[in-house]
Amino acid sequence: MVELSGNIPFLWRLSPESSEGFCMVSMVVPFESEDEEEESRDLTIETSVVSFSSDSSRSEREEMLEWNQDDMSLFLKLVTYHQQGANAPVVESVRVDLTDPEIIDIIHVVAAAGFGTAYASEGILQDSVGRYPPHLCDLGSFAALNTVDGFKRCVVVDMDGEDVVVVLLDEIDVVSIGEYDKLDRHDLLMVKQTDLLHPDFATGLVRPPHATLH
Repeated sequence: MVELSGNIPFLWRLSPESSEGFCMVSMVVPFESEDEEEESRDLTIETSVVSFSSDSSRSEREEMLEWNQDDMSLFLKLVTYHQQGANAPVVESVRVDLTDPEIIDIIHVVAAAGFGTAYASEGILQDSVGRYPPHLCDLGSFAALNTVDGFKRCVVVDMDGEDVVVVLLDEIDVVSIGEYDKLDRHDLLMVKQTDLLHPDFATGLVRPPHATLH
């Protein structure tokens, strides 16, 4: 169990995967041992996120980056939701178990938000305007998407006007549109605010009991 504060820096490690500029993203938490005779041990959490660097020299060597404010804000919001529910206020300090699969999944989401490349959603989503009630979201909100492969869960990680970037929490089989075989968990997708539906739509593929169809 770790209490997050300014004393424990979170780091990203970008490890070269290929000569084409792709790097694997890992989270590193450095720990100083209280025993002077014991070596300090860093905790490393591998993610499935791949970062692309257009700078070939950067992609040839390992690089360490500190988490920025956007990383930490998204992490704290998702951890607060996980621990206390959707309506709980975000706090500045939390205690987390970095071996908890739910916390590790949150780290994947934060890594994807910071380093992933968003796919266009053309042909992947079905039109929901007028069919389902819109869902107002902000950064860190959970939502659902009406896709060609059913309702899928996602997390909002960037907003610019009507354009929204989400991290997928479910795989999408998109063979039918002929673009990709599938989109995986933690891939990024560029959508519109009007595409965001209440997250309960993706629970058992049924609409929320209080949602009214138009």
